[in-house]
Amino acid sequence: MTRPMPKPKSTMASIAVALALVLACAWHGVSRAQTKVAPKTQIVFLGTGSPRPSTDRFGPATAIVVGGRAFLVDFGAGVVRRAAAAAQRTPALEPTKITTAFITHLHSDHTVGYPDLIFTPWVMGRTELTVYGPEGTEEMTKHVLEAWRRDIEIRTQGLEHRGALVIHAHDVAPGVAYKDDQVKVTAFRVPHGQWPQAFGYRFDTPDRSIVISGDTSPSEGVIAHCQPCDVLIHEAISPTAKAPMPDWPAYSAHYHTTTEQLADIANHAKPGLVVIYHISGRTPDEQLLAEVQKNYHGKVAIAHDLDVY
Repeated sequence: MTRPMPKPKSTMASIAVALALVLACAWHGVSRAQTKVAPKTQIVFLGTGSPRPSTDRFGPATAIVVGGRAFLVDFGAGVVRRAAAAAQRTPALEPTKITTAFITHLHSDHTVGYPDLIFTPWVMGRTELTVYGPEGTEEMTKHVLEAWRRDIEIRTQGLEHRGALVIHAHDVAPGVAYKDDQVKVTAFRVPHGQWPQAFGYRFDTPDRSIVISGDTSPSEGVIAHCQPCDVLIHEAISPTAKAPMPDWPAYSAHYHTTTEQLADIANHAKPGLVVIYHISGRTPDEQLLAEVQKNYHGKVAIAHDLDVY
C-alpha cells in the first residue's frame, strides 16, 4: 500500500495565502461593483394629453425619476392625482416628495395644474417647491400665490398652524438650469408660435440621456441636444388632424410638429427610442405610429398615462 507524499508545509501555506488573496480580491471587486451601480433612471408619464378633455389622458406632465428623486416637467390638469397613482409603483412620486419642477412654456394646458402642485402637497406636509421655467414663470407664481392668499392665511394663522408655504420660482435662460450629483438639466429654446420663449429640456443622469421637446414646431435645437440621446420625448400631430379654429393649417405649422416632420427629426437625431406624447385624441394611436414609421425605422412608442420607460 502506497501513500501520497505529504506536501511541504511551505507549499501548503502558499496555497492558503493565494486562496485568501483571490477571495479577498473577488469580494473587493463585488463590493466595488455594488457601489458603482448607477441608479436606474425612469421616465414616468403622468399626463400625455392635450387641451382636449380626456378620461384616459390627463394634462401634459412627465416625471424623470433618478436617485430616489422625481423631477417634474410641466403640470397639466390632474397632475397631483396622477402622481399619487404612480407613487404606488414609484415611491419618489408621492406628491409631498415632488420638490423640483420645470415648465416648458406657459400655455394653460401645461400649467393649469400649478395651483394643485403648489397647494395640495403643502397641505399634506411638503415644505418647499422649486420651479424653473421660461420668462413669466416668476410672475405666474406670484399671481397664483396671491389668488390663494386667503387660503394661505387661514392655514398658517388659523387652527391648522400650517408651516410657511415656500415656493422658489426662477425664470431661466437657455443653458444649464439645474444640476446636482445625480442629474444635469439643460434648457434650450424651441419655436412655439408666438410665445417669446419656450423650452425643451435635456436630462443627463448617470445612466440615461433624455430630451423632452415640449410643444414645438420642427426644431434644430431638439436635434442638436439629442445627438446622441437615449430617449427623445416629442409631440406629434397627424397631417390629417383638424381642430376647431379659423386657420388650423397656419396655426399647426407654427406651433406643432407633424408625424412626417418628427420622422425627419428622428432620422437626424438618431435617439435610442422616440416616445410620442401630448396626444390630442383626434387621430388613432396606430395611425400616428404608422405615419412616423413610414420614414423612420428606429424604435418608436406612443405614451399613455402612467407608462414607465
